[in-house]
Amino acid sequence: LRRTVPNQSFKSVWRSPPAGLLLDANEIHVWLIEAAETAADNLSVYAALLSAAEQARADRFKFAKDRLLFTVAHAALRSILAQYTETLPRNLQFDLGGHGKPKLRAPQAESRVAFNLSHSHGVALLAVARFREVGIDVEFVNADFAFDEVAERFFTAGEVTALRALPAHLRRQAFYKCWTSKEAFLKAKGTGLSGDLDEVNIGLAATGEQVRIDAHVPGWSLIELNVVADYEGALVYEGEPATIQLYRWES
Repeated sequence: LRRTVPNQSFKSVWRSPPAGLLLDANEIHVWLIEAAETAADNLSVYAALLSAAEQARADRFKFAKDRLLFTVAHAALRSILAQYTETLPRNLQFDLGGHGKPKLRAPQAESRVAFNLSHSHGVALLAVARFREVGIDVEFVNADFAFDEVAERFFTAGEVTALRALPAHLRRQAFYKCWTSKEAFLKAKGTGLSGDLDEVNIGLAATGEQVRIDAHVPGWSLIELNVVADYEGALVYEGEPATIQLYRWES
């Protein structure tokens, strides 16, 4: 990943999308999707946008909040991709890559639109691009999660050392920044959870009261995303530097 300096203008600047939504080859659009409890009132409307298979997946969730997030996130995915491909949300069909990464099926595949979706707790992020692969990850920062054990298992020795060297009050944030960055990279490549999290070495350092993250893999770029309070997010994309547009999905 080419070193990228977190763009401070990203912080909380999730704006409404323009009326005429265009996606150039040198742009990447990132969408923030929130599944507030009030969305439950319109759950049937969201569910009507899903395929039968997606509805069945939603029904398998044990907890109502998880069913709600899945349904809203996938309804948003269909609504958003329908704009880029000039079709109806229900008409979109998807194929799976070799490691299960979704992609558009023909005829919408001819638009060369690539996408990646991630959801956690009550928030989802969707990345959309043309002619290049993208990966995105969002995680809820769980104050009770024993992150040290997970870091020991999945992080490189250098990352674990860097994590331990940080001030104690910054380590949890650093863990989630490192984790989301690694996941976004693996999702961009299409290996997902079947890949190795040590495939990309993440550098961690404290800058004031924030954790700075850095990584280098030729041909890929990493962007830290300031999502909403108590969440960490990361975007990885392929190819030349791109302009990042941040949008908030409005149902």
